[in-house]
Amino acid sequence: MRADERGGAPVGVDFSALYDEHPEYVARRATGTFEQVRIDIEVRLFKLPQLMCLLPAGRDLASVLEIGCATGELVAAVPVQRLGRKIGVDISAANVAVARARFPQVEFRCGDFRDNCQETFDAVIMSDVLEHVPDDEAFLRDAAALGETVLVNLPLEVNWLNRHRAFGPDDVSGHLRRYSLAQGLALFERAGLEVTAFAQVWVHETATEPALRALRRERFGARYSGGWPQRVIKHAVVAAAAAVPAIGRRLFASNLFAAARKRPSL
Repeated sequence: MRADERGGAPVGVDFSALYDEHPEYVARRATGTFEQVRIDIEVRLFKLPQLMCLLPAGRDLASVLEIGCATGELVAAVPVQRLGRKIGVDISAANVAVARARFPQVEFRCGDFRDNCQETFDAVIMSDVLEHVPDDEAFLRDAAALGETVLVNLPLEVNWLNRHRAFGPDDVSGHLRRYSLAQGLALFERAGLEVTAFAQVWVHETATEPALRALRRERFGARYSGGWPQRVIKHAVVAAAAAVPAIGRRLFASNLFAAARKRPSL
């Protein structure tokens, strides 16, 4: 599929409808569902702490824009100054409607950020977004133009468990490509940005994974991982990853958390 001239959705693909109807997002919109609680845990224990620690010590944000905010959990949790401003934008009208109802203290807009965000912000956030857009370089460049700092969470999926995954328009999660750490950092370079801080983080090495396992046990019982042979294998893999970090880091995907700014003109 070819992308349109702005580097947006491939011609013939209505991504707003796609994410309106995607089962994961449908589940996130319902109060108290597993998917809604799961994303709350990921934001609280993983995404928000990792993104905020990229900012200089003592830096207080007065204005924040999140692009691709989905149902709004991350932008709602970002700390800002008293009377500070937070805006979330997403192409899914269904996601935006739920975000507005759940987080009325945040302003949400529906559509392409390049059409309805003309102001500038202290920080522009994109979490799990760039892997979904055809022209990641142009998208990142356009987003960074709206902020003093751009904060990005990018999955790094060059790992053993994703070795045979067919990335592209038909991927179950909508990931059009996968990145290594080097490829993720090179994306900022191509977009004309200077990375000021970054970290590669494996979720299984954080408090997030035990919290998610506890949630799955609570909601689905002991058999959430399948029958006993599957559970034995999975427990052995997790134990090996914990005992030998080098194995876990090759086996599982990680995330690149990066802060960047427009490169100064010479």
